[in-house]
Amino acid sequence: MRLDGLAKSLGDKVKLFGVYIREAHAEGEDQVIRNLDEDVIFEQPETEDERAEIAATCMLRYNFSFPMLLDGMDNVAEYKYQSWPDRLYVISPDGKIAYQGGMGPLYFDVDEFEKELNKIVTS
Repeated sequence: MRLDGLAKSLGDKVKLFGVYIREAHAEGEDQVIRNLDEDVIFEQPETEDERAEIAATCMLRYNFSFPMLLDGMDNVAEYKYQSWPDRLYVISPDGKIAYQGGMGPLYFDVDEFEKELNKIVTS
């Protein structure tokens, strides 16, 4: 996955994190054919432990080299960053949002994200 490649190639200059929010394609909700074909089907977690189990499954499945953080069951990160179902952000060294990608999956642009990361790395 390209994000993991970026984490590895830029790891000495930037820190990448995944933030696992509520399940985007939970059983009985907005399911996608790919998940059904690959038998990647989860109930919407009701506890932090259940959410952590699904996040761990995701990490193992894709073998990410960057850490995965968990949004709380109150979904504060999801709401504040408008991140459902997925979105890319760059937070500058001074803690401000330097880049906010479009809502995924349609506007999930890893090329654009990489350009913004490189701007920070070279500045």
